[in-house]
Amino acid sequence: MKIAIGLGLDKNPEKAARTALAQALKTVPKPGLAVAFSSIHLDQVKVHRELCRHLDPAILTGGSCYAEITNAGVSRGSVALLLLDGPGLKADFSVADISDDCRKTGLDLAAGIKGGAKDLSLVFGSIATGKEQLMLDAIAEKLAPAPVFGGLTCGDYDLGMSHPDFWTNYQYCARDLKKRGARLASLKLPEGSRLAFGYGHGWEPVGEELTITRAEGPAALELNGVPVIEFYRQFLGRDAKEKFFELMVQRYGFSIAAPGAGKTIIKLPVSCDFKKGSITYFPSEDLQGKKVRLIQASRTSLIEGARQAALECAAVRPGKKPALVFMVSCCSRSHILHSRVNDELEAVRGVFGREVPVFGMYSGGEIVPWSGTCRAKGACGSFYHVTTVALMAVYAPGKVKASVPKVKLTEASDPAAARLLLARSEEMLDTTESFLANMSRKSYKDGALLRRQHEMIHAYTPHGVWKEVGAVAAAGGKELLDADFNGVFMFMDVKGFTPYSEAHTSAEVVQALNEIFAPATGLIYSHGGDVDKYIGDCIFACFPSAGAACRAARDILLLFARLRDRGNPFNVRIGLNGGRAVRANVGSADRREYTFIGDAVNTAQRLESNCEPGKVLVSAAVYAEAASVFSSAVEKVVPLKGKAKPMAAFLCEP
Repeated sequence: MKIAIGLGLDKNPEKAARTALAQALKTVPKPGLAVAFSSIHLDQVKVHRELCRHLDPAILTGGSCYAEITNAGVSRGSVALLLLDGPGLKADFSVADISDDCRKTGLDLAAGIKGGAKDLSLVFGSIATGKEQLMLDAIAEKLAPAPVFGGLTCGDYDLGMSHPDFWTNYQYCARDLKKRGARLASLKLPEGSRLAFGYGHGWEPVGEELTITRAEGPAALELNGVPVIEFYRQFLGRDAKEKFFELMVQRYGFSIAAPGAGKTIIKLPVSCDFKKGSITYFPSEDLQGKKVRLIQASRTSLIEGARQAALECAAVRPGKKPALVFMVSCCSRSHILHSRVNDELEAVRGVFGREVPVFGMYSGGEIVPWSGTCRAKGACGSFYHVTTVALMAVYAPGKVKASVPKVKLTEASDPAAARLLLARSEEMLDTTESFLANMSRKSYKDGALLRRQHEMIHAYTPHGVWKEVGAVAAAGGKELLDADFNGVFMFMDVKGFTPYSEAHTSAEVVQALNEIFAPATGLIYSHGGDVDKYIGDCIFACFPSAGAACRAARDILLLFARLRDRGNPFNVRIGLNGGRAVRANVGSADRREYTFIGDAVNTAQRLESNCEPGKVLVSAAVYAEAASVFSSAVEKVVPLKGKAKPMAAFLCEP
């Protein structure tokens, strides 16, 4: 098998194409397949015309791209050319115009291939609707089991995705240079050849799973009920200008679990409609109700994602060196990687070996099979990705003759490129500083808000429940579990409150109630109890022991005796009962309480309703454990509502 990679770096498009051709044709003078990628910044008409002059146009495929990948490094403003030849290598081609009906495009491409499926379906086409997955599915349906690999040609990413010229890209379709076309090469590889695939991204999840609660197709409007623009502004700043917002929002995409693949699919924000309040994501699908996780990109994580993709690909044939590695990475990755874009390529080369020929492009979308090999049943499905690295390793039998560019690219070799890199660095520094400053402000404000919320919720929550919630949340749980409780329950009711309420204003009623509840609550907590809830003019509390409950009840009665001496019109009665209850979630998913349920609780309430004002009615079992707490007690047989038999209890005074 013969493999040749040529690279032309000249600003003159014809000269750049001729240089790449001259390098590659030395090793492969009669190629069976030619793949060319050239910079969107070069005149594509002139590049394509020059390629067709020196190659058989019938074997040519490829198109425009954001950056070109060869062994020399990642270049911009160049022409990169791959030529292949070998015994048994055969390529059949078809061309179709891109339409909004992506499935039809795929069916048209497959229909143009004669002789049925071969070893590989290599496809390059225009980025269009974001629904290119339908095109791939149609190709695979007709040409299975051949895997589908390739990418979408790219426009000028530097213009921003809202700029109309961003979407201007070109495809080399034999003699035709198209702007909305697709070219499929169905390849029969030399006997004994093997293919391996890998893909990865390195985007890192941020926070918990979210739900897209309102969407119109691929355009999300609400996330967990929050307007999606507002959701992103919490990270990017309330006052962020629209251009800055669109630039930085691409650092925060979504991931969705890939069905049956054990991986994730990236959804990249590609355009913002600030008037409508929506953000559109690629690849396109109906996002309504989708479960997503916010993800974040950093240069280090993206480089590691590329290395993981290479490791996955290399694991298919461990210990073997491929004849060629075809690499398709996303233009957005190049923009984020910036001055470290070559580190992504080096991460891949470090896995396969730096002597292995590497060829590819930075694209508008990556096409790669789900699994590393397509030999497993049902594993040939390919997917249209964004912001990933897609790899195809070609393992050839016998001796391989290969040539790659000898030049080593550096930004310093091109003063204009160095100036552009510096300008981009300054812009990135400015936007990063603005972003980090906003994040610092947001973190401080969020921390202060969270502290205030915690303080408020703590005041409205039983202390035992608060502690349990903290423990469960720290362990990763989402709800409290039902639990048994053995202790003593107290019901304390304020007598004389109803006529007071009828004769006073609401503000006076609330003030009087709090003057009662505040000291009573303090006594309950001081004796180790916990207030479960306030029920009108009643307090429901729990205690770990009979002694603690009785001492709290005694002190509350003494408190009210002192208040009555000072003219307070109220009195209290208290019921105490011990036993087992279940602390359980009561209510619905939207509103619930974690409260006590059981006969021991009901009996405590019945005792309180049968008690005399200024006294405590204590069940016999509780009294037996803490009789010494009270100064006097009278045994009584108390009929309880709902009970078949009366029960023994003690009417106690402090």
